Amino acid sequence: MKVAELMQTNLKTISADATIPDAIVELAQAQVSALPVIDRFGRAVGVLSTREVLKAESERRAEDTPVLAIMTPWPTTIDPDFDVRQAAQEMLYLNVQRLFVEYDGALVGVISQTDIVGAVATAKV
Repeated sequence: MKVAELMQTNLKTISADATIPDAIVELAQAQVSALPVIDRFGRAVGVLSTREVLKAESERRAEDTPVLAIMTPWPTTIDPDFDVRQAAQEMLYLNVQRLFVEYDGALVGVISQTDIVGAVATAKV
């Protein structure tokens, strides 16, 4: 099975210029644990997870702190034609919960450990 068959394509993103309060709202509204951070050209430049937001809140970062200051830069990406098992191995090797999917330099989806486990549980993989 290919990543393209399992990835989520309805991506919510956040601008690198957005602030921590903006991020909190976006994460809550999208009901996701991470968002790809997009630069002004629409390229993925990082990933912002609830972990970074909670850390920033615990450090009492200023409300006008941009997402760019707390995100994890350069998210790991994968091609939609990769095998799902390769994606799972990559996640385990890198100790990440998700991989963003890019095609010709454009962000087209995300595949998570939860997506893969769900496919295994329903005997799709």
